[in-house]
Amino acid sequence: MKKTGLLLVICLFQSIILHAQCTIDSSNTSPGIYPDSLPAATTGQPYSQDVTFVIPTDTLGLTITNFQIASITGLPVGLTWVCNNAANNCNYDPAVSIFGCINFSGTPLVPGIFNLNVQVQVSIQIVGTQTASFTQQLVVLPASSSNNGFTIQNASGCAPLTVQITNNLPGQAAYNWDFGNGVQSTLEQPPAQTYTTPGVYIIRQDVTPAVTPSYFLTDIQVAGIPNNYGGFVDDPDMYFLLYDPNGQQMYDSRPSIDNTFPPVNWGLPNIQLNPGNYSVHVWDEDGGLFGGDDDLGIASFNGNGPSGSATGTVGGASGQLVVNYTIFQPPVNIQTTYDTIYVYPTPSAPQVSSSITPPAVCEGTLITLQSNDSVNALQWFDGSGPLAGVTTPAFTPSVSGTYAVVATNNSGCSALSAPVQLSYFPVPPKPNFLINGNVFSSFFTGYAFQWYLNGQAISGANTSTYTAQQSGIYRLCITDSNGCENCSDTLAYAVAGLSSVQNNPTIILAPNPNQGTFYLLCADGGEKSLEIFNQLGQVVYYRQLGKGISHEINTALPSGTYIVELQYAIGKLRKRLVIE
Repeated sequence: MKKTGLLLVICLFQSIILHAQCTIDSSNTSPGIYPDSLPAATTGQPYSQDVTFVIPTDTLGLTITNFQIASITGLPVGLTWVCNNAANNCNYDPAVSIFGCINFSGTPLVPGIFNLNVQVQVSIQIVGTQTASFTQQLVVLPASSSNNGFTIQNASGCAPLTVQITNNLPGQAAYNWDFGNGVQSTLEQPPAQTYTTPGVYIIRQDVTPAVTPSYFLTDIQVAGIPNNYGGFVDDPDMYFLLYDPNGQQMYDSRPSIDNTFPPVNWGLPNIQLNPGNYSVHVWDEDGGLFGGDDDLGIASFNGNGPSGSATGTVGGASGQLVVNYTIFQPPVNIQTTYDTIYVYPTPSAPQVSSSITPPAVCEGTLITLQSNDSVNALQWFDGSGPLAGVTTPAFTPSVSGTYAVVATNNSGCSALSAPVQLSYFPVPPKPNFLINGNVFSSFFTGYAFQWYLNGQAISGANTSTYTAQQSGIYRLCITDSNGCENCSDTLAYAVAGLSSVQNNPTIILAPNPNQGTFYLLCADGGEKSLEIFNQLGQVVYYRQLGKGISHEINTALPSGTYIVELQYAIGKLRKRLVIE
C-alpha cells in the first residue's frame, strides 16, 4: 500500500519544475500540474513562468495530510525557484487548500538541456511520510542577437563556442567582416566562427551599398583657344554652351567673361551627368562692330568618368581648344554594424578513479568511484540519467552499470568524465551439507570447494565431501568462476567415541583469538558450568551451560588473555582464551 500510494503521488507531481512570488491559476481543479511542462528558456533573456499544482486529498482511500516540495536542484546558472508558501517551507495542507504554485525565473547564462531533480515529501494517513525524487528536463535555447546588418545564433555560451552568423544585407557591393578572434572575411555570407578561449568578442560588419554612382560637373576651364579666331586687336569675350548626349543644350554660361585670355574658369551649380558624351561648345562673343560670335571649338567628355581634359579644333584656325573639366563623384557611405559574443570558461573534464582495478567485484564488496574535481559542482549519472542527491566527489554504487560525473562551474559550463563500467558479480548460494557419521557431503556442483576446521582451511579438503577426523568447528565455502565465495553456517562436531572428560582432556574454542564471541566444543555432553578468569584470577564471566557438546558464548570482555574453565561433576577442564 505504501508503494502504490507513493507512486500515485509521483505520477501526479512528476511534471513539477517549479522564482518571485507566483500567482495561482484556480481554473483547473483536477489533481495535476498546470501547465504540465515548462516552455523553453533562452540564454541571456529574462525568464519567468508560474506553475500551478492541484494537490489530491487522498490516495487509494488514505488521506493525504501534507505535501511538501522539499527541493529542486540542477537548475541552470542564473535561474532559481520559489513557492507561494515559502514562509512555511513549501508545505501544503490539502484540507486547507488544494492549490499551490511555484515561480521559476531568472536569466540563464548558457544553453543546454538541464535535468532538474525534484524531491517531494508526502504525508499519508497510516502510511506516514514518503520521500520521492525524480528528474525533469528544462531546455535553455542558444541566445540569438539581431541587428540591421546581421544575426548571430548562439551569441553566448561555453568554450569552445561555435557561432552562426547570417548576413541581413545580401546583394550589396562589398563586405568586410572582423569577428574579433583574429579572423576577417570579405564573403557576403560569412563562415561559422568557433571561439575556443573565454572572453568578450566584438563582431564588426562593414557593408558597401550596391548603389548607382552619381556624377556632377562642377567646373569648366578653358585652358587654350585656337589662334586667328578673330581680329588681331580683339581680346576674347568667352562663354560656353553645354550639350547632353542627345544634343540638347542644358547649360549656357553667359554673360560672357569679357576681354580675358585663357585660362578662364567657370564654377558650375553641380550639374548632374548621366552616362554618355557631353559637349562643351566655346564661343567668343563679338556682336556689333565685329559681326557674329566666333566659334572657338567643341570639346567632348564622358559624363560618368573622372575629371580630365578635352580638345577641339576649328577649321581655318591654327592651334586647338583645350577644356579642363571637373567631375565630382559623391562617395558611397559604408554601413558599419557591431555585435558582441560572450564566451564562458568550461571546466576540465573530471577524472574518475576506482578503488578496485579492474572495477569488477562480487556483490557485497562495494567499489568507490572518486572524482579528482573538488572545486566545481558535481552530479553523478548512470545509464538512465542523473542520480538524485549524488553530488559528492566520492560515490559508492551498489549495482552494476555505467557511471560518469559532470562538473559544472560558476558560469554554468559543464564537462563530462569518461564513463566507468562497473560489474558486481552475484555470489554463489549459501552452501549446506549432509552429515553421515563423520562424513560431510555437499550436493552443490560447478564450484571450487574448501573445508575449514576451527577457522583454518584444511589442507587438501577441496572436494564436495570430507571425512572428519577430529572434533571441532567445521564450515564449507564454495567459490565460482568469478572468484565469488559463499560459506555455510558453522557446525560444532564431536567425533564419536570421545564421551568422557577423561578420554578428551581438552576443550575447543573457535575461533581463538576472537572479539568476545566464540564457540565452545566439549566432548562430554553432560551438565557443566563455565567460568572465565582474568589474569588476576578473578571470575569475570559465569554461565551454567547444561547438557550439550556445542555452545555459543557471547561475552563483552575487553581485550586481553583469559582462562576458560569447564566444571564437571567429575572434574575441570581449562583452556587459554585471547580476546582482541
